[in-house]
Amino acid sequence: MDESTGDRDYTKVSFDFEALDACPFCKKNIMIPSGRIQWLGIDFWYVFCAHCGLKFMNPRPTEASYKEFYKTMFWEQKVRNIGFHQIGQMWQTGTYKWDNDKVWDPKQGLENRLEKHREQRVKTIIPVVAGEIFLNKDSRILEVGCGFGVTLSEFHKQYGCKVFGIEPSDEAQKTIRSFGTIEVLARYAEDLKEIGEKGLQFNAIIFSHALENTVDPVSVLQWAKACLVPGGVIYIQTPNLVVFDQMNPYHPYIFSHASLDFLAEKVGMTYKRTSLAKEKMLTIILKKDR
Repeated sequence: MDESTGDRDYTKVSFDFEALDACPFCKKNIMIPSGRIQWLGIDFWYVFCAHCGLKFMNPRPTEASYKEFYKTMFWEQKVRNIGFHQIGQMWQTGTYKWDNDKVWDPKQGLENRLEKHREQRVKTIIPVVAGEIFLNKDSRILEVGCGFGVTLSEFHKQYGCKVFGIEPSDEAQKTIRSFGTIEVLARYAEDLKEIGEKGLQFNAIIFSHALENTVDPVSVLQWAKACLVPGGVIYIQTPNLVVFDQMNPYHPYIFSHASLDFLAEKVGMTYKRTSLAKEKMLTIILKKDR
């Protein structure tokens, strides 16, 4: 605690780590060293699987460590502009108008993040989902890692959809509930297993900047698939390894088109890429055929 401000010290972060003996997707054990970053005195190493095209952190923080971090630290750092940031990882890109090097007041930082999400996520996600399924007041949309709920709120405003969120952060959940239209179902992506066991189903499930943050994306997508109605879709947007090699302490995985296609086959869903090969964000749709 900072005695002068009464604010928690959000720069003191620790993780428990675990090491992997094989690729978590294809189970091959040839792992090529592929870079490292350092954040707050902690090393994060990455390896590349030449078989399935997956880049992943190894060793990586445990699931329990990540859960605690996302519950109490991630958005709290972001709204203060003290989270991890490293330039030089994106091909031919500049700085967004929302970004700078100053530490923000958390109230101003929240407005900054809300504006950024309205400009980037809403305009990206909704047209793609609306192009895949018919949306109306009976449509049920679930967003995993929904942040402050901006995208879900827009689904409700534009189409009258019933909207649901999964979000770890205590602080973000306060903003989500302020909309009055979003039902928070759970904290973590792994809770999709229990949601499916309860028989809850959705027309679309969104992972925008979220799947790469999970420790076991194969299981998470299998549980998500079980929560879809027949013909339902999963929307995924994630950094594109080819032009956005975003080694980042929040990201156990950096996906390529090849690795996500491999993942779609593994969970038995139809794969469709909606982004270009040179776009820094890889955007795909997975469809549940039956």
